[in-house]
Amino acid sequence: MSLLLAAALLAAPASAQTAEKPSYRANGGVMGMGGILLFQNTEAPLSFVSLTEGELPPDAVKTGPVRGKGCQHGLSVPLSASLRPTQISGAAGKGGTREALERIRENNGELRGLYDVKIDVHIIGILGLYRRQCVEIAARGFR
Repeated sequence: MSLLLAAALLAAPASAQTAEKPSYRANGGVMGMGGILLFQNTEAPLSFVSLTEGELPPDAVKTGPVRGKGCQHGLSVPLSASLRPTQISGAAGKGGTREALERIRENNGELRGLYDVKIDVHIIGILGLYRRQCVEIAARGFR
């Protein structure tokens, strides 16, 4: 019995080293709403692949920093004031990401692409009734 226990203890560190936890967990970025959801027309990317400066095409001309912002909006209306309140809710917006990229393109029409992209999410909630989730994209452009 003690021989089996010793073997199990020796094998445990080896198996712990091979079972690595994932270092990346995708988050879709779609705004979640609670209660009875009546309407939701939202979308967001699961991931966004960005070029680095070293991956730019040889003929690329750097244009400098660019920024864009887009938002989703949600509304929840309580139906009761009990201990387990019920609410109806709805949300709309394109995850902010598509809108932010469209604004970058509108403001910088000559762009061929983006690199060194950074995406930030900002959430504002007011008393659980209104929620706004905005995506801000900061990148560098090239043409």
